[in-house]
Amino acid sequence: MRYLARIDGRELGLEIESRGRGRYAVRVDGLRHEVERHGDGAPLVLSLDGRTREAVVVREGGAGPGGANGPDANAGETPYDVAIGGKRYSVRLVDPVRRAAAPAPARKGPVEVRAIMPGKIVALLALEGQEVTAGQGVVVVEAMKMENELPAPKDGRVTRIRVRPGDTVEAGAALFTVE
Repeated sequence: MRYLARIDGRELGLEIESRGRGRYAVRVDGLRHEVERHGDGAPLVLSLDGRTREAVVVREGGAGPGGANGPDANAGETPYDVAIGGKRYSVRLVDPVRRAAAPAPARKGPVEVRAIMPGKIVALLALEGQEVTAGQGVVVVEAMKMENELPAPKDGRVTRIRVRPGDTVEAGAALFTVE
């Protein structure tokens, strides 16, 4: 899974790959780290490159990691308060797919939604001519083994859908238009 992480205002590229049994390969700005989670309690006990650390992770405005409130639909960001070794960090995880598909401020005229990365069209959740509301799912794209629902960027009518289930799309490909 790829993210952009904002840690105390500094932006870092973040890739997380599960290795099973609580083990992860994590790349932070290209530097690889091995992380292992021990148990399911709070605080989290993690081994980072062989060094054991305790971490407390709280979803801001929600309940723990991946809290019930989920990402901020407008920004594609999920805010966390993280404490490691007595030091606190403000962390915002930005999912690039959700960020690209997040509803934009109301705009006049047609708004075209494009693929943020290569993928396969899994489903259409709306039809041409259908009225939609901002944030309502229109197309589902599978990218990096994850299904991502791309929402309407504003209230309006789907005037054009350029893809069908089963299509493969490249990054930047036009998917649909809402007017």
